Amino acid sequence: MGYQPDPMLSALNAYRQTQRRPHYQATIAWINNWPDRGFLDRNDDFREYHEGVCARAAELGYGVEEFWMCGRDYSFAKLGRVLKARNIQGMILAPQPQPHTEIDFDFGEFSAVSLSYSLKRPALHVITNHHFRSMLLLMRHLDELGYRRVGLGVHRNWNEKVGHGWFGGVLVAKELITSGMEILPVRMFDKQDPRKWIKEDRPDVIVSHKELYERLLAANIRMPRDVGFANLSVPGGTTDVSGIHQNSRLIGQKAVDVLVGMLHRGERGVPDMPVHLLVDSVWVPGKTLRSQKG
Repeated sequence: MGYQPDPMLSALNAYRQTQRRPHYQATIAWINNWPDRGFLDRNDDFREYHEGVCARAAELGYGVEEFWMCGRDYSFAKLGRVLKARNIQGMILAPQPQPHTEIDFDFGEFSAVSLSYSLKRPALHVITNHHFRSMLLLMRHLDELGYRRVGLGVHRNWNEKVGHGWFGGVLVAKELITSGMEILPVRMFDKQDPRKWIKEDRPDVIVSHKELYERLLAANIRMPRDVGFANLSVPGGTTDVSGIHQNSRLIGQKAVDVLVGMLHRGERGVPDMPVHLLVDSVWVPGKTLRSQKG
């Protein structure tokens, strides 16, 4: 009949909704597919994902309940029946334990989003960090500080989980940074003594995650005196370690926004064309890097 909503009235209605104390709407399922149920809470980014999910869900009047798929109580075959019986229609899938994970589950009656690229099939909408831009951000700051021999301690498994964003950012950084920075071959660090690697490759800065940082501390390596350290995932509120903060709580909040929008529009099942919402990182100066100039 040609009706068009008044955009100003729609904006007013949205404002009024934000001012009201939310009442309970429904429950969102948080899907934990890790064999070790507590790993999501011990990992800084994944814990902050969950915190962001719970905070934003509460603002909108939703509850959040975890479903652990590796225990005795649930399996993906049983999950659908349980969610239908409890009228839970929205799902947020936490990052998977392995890259290229495939899940045999009928999403036809559910709205669902994934918090990483590690879920290969089905291909759902993804909300995650912009890892490619994050690595470029980190490399540019290292260049500005004057670091010239960059040692990468990034496991290929984790690089695959972020859609090859870490290594992609490194390759572009090699082309864009022309000041003489050398990016050394990637090390895995599964069992290698970090002191042996530092002695052999002579990096002046190491780019890695929390696990390697803790191993460097245990080996009595002083940072930044002996070697600089840049963390690819500095937890929120941390000021001791230098690196990038991935804004993981914001990622969790945005996952809820996307999911609730899908629920309101009646978008169910696997999307014909998955959409990726990518959140930038911010630089954390910290105390494990220092200027190498002068």
